[in-house]
Amino acid sequence: MGRIISIASGKGGTGKTTVTANLAIALGKLGKKVCAVDADLTMANLSLHFGLDDARKTIHDVLIEGEDIRKAVHTTKYEFVYVVPAAVDWERVAKADPRNLPEVIPKLKKDFDYILIDCPAGLQIDAMSAMLSGEEIILVTNPEIASISDTMKVGIVLRKAGRGVLGFVLNRYGGHKTDIPPEAAEEVMEFPLLAVIPEDPKVREAALEGMPVVAYAPDSKASKAFFELAEKLIGMETDYQW
Repeated sequence: MGRIISIASGKGGTGKTTVTANLAIALGKLGKKVCAVDADLTMANLSLHFGLDDARKTIHDVLIEGEDIRKAVHTTKYEFVYVVPAAVDWERVAKADPRNLPEVIPKLKKDFDYILIDCPAGLQIDAMSAMLSGEEIILVTNPEIASISDTMKVGIVLRKAGRGVLGFVLNRYGGHKTDIPPEAAEEVMEFPLLAVIPEDPKVREAALEGMPVVAYAPDSKASKAFFELAEKLIGMETDYQW
């Protein structure tokens, strides 16, 4: 049975979607079968990272029409990596009820080693529904006090809800002199630091090419950090069996 992990944060713009896409491919390159699910029903950016812009079935079809979520699983050009995209269609966004996500996403569990859920930010109903679809949580924050503080609050709420908060990823570190260092961030967050993803121009270059950096520039600093995160996650498998 696979592990269902929600990728969450307290603020928008922390890079949850980037982390989700790159972690999925890194896990795939390590031999794990992975499905990345776009549960951000309004923004729907995950499919862009995989070059998937004409999906026939989406998570919205699952929520609106009662489709089997397995029919919304799409292959990607990356071995062992699959995606459940979201629709870029406001009419469908308005009709889809995010409260049903915790019921439909777990149906993928027996088909994959990892299901990674790209969640909206914050603690609104759409974000909470997406985050509670996972059994484990990876928090994503930037090295700024507001981002760290808000993400810590999300982690506390999810822990109280019975989810296993594995820790947090400090994303885009080192771009500014005012960045909060990893040790200080860990002290504020009160959750384990899983990885530090450095500010890396290769990430932006990769985005312009419509692909994750671990595929675009596998030897870049950011890519190496994503692979280290994937390896750490695999190493946790025996500790977190649900």
